[in-house]
Amino acid sequence: MFMTFALITLLGALGMLLQKNIIVAGLFMVATFFGVAGLFLLLANPVAAALQIIVYSGAIMVLVLFVIMMLNSHEEEKAETSRPVQRWVSVALVLALAFGAVKLVLSSAGVKALDLRGAAMPQAMTLQKVGTTLFADHLLGFEVAGLLLLAAMIGAVALTKRNL
Repeated sequence: MFMTFALITLLGALGMLLQKNIIVAGLFMVATFFGVAGLFLLLANPVAAALQIIVYSGAIMVLVLFVIMMLNSHEEEKAETSRPVQRWVSVALVLALAFGAVKLVLSSAGVKALDLRGAAMPQAMTLQKVGTTLFADHLLGFEVAGLLLLAAMIGAVALTKRNL
């Protein structure tokens, strides 16, 4: 199952990056969000999976597609000259940096300290645990996020309603 959800996530992200049509790229992003939600399910966290689908696939993507359609984007003009050397140098640089990052992570003390043979299965996250943690330990952050969302909503109304 892990490979299935990881493949959905990676192919969705790759499709989003390679797509020239911005609306289809947004739909690939939704597929990526569903793959991540499946990975959350495998981690015994159905609350995060549901929030991933509801918040990201639902609300955020509707907002992104609305903004894309509202701005009426157009195709970008082709570059005047082709630069194949720059493309291959950037690919080589990305591969070198990725190799170095993987090598550093695998040689870190944190990865060496992990002993996955005796690891216990994680406990499932419930809404009660989420609510208790959110309102007991992170109440200030929750209130600040609410105020930021209120300010964003007021700004959106002010931008769309010119004659207040």
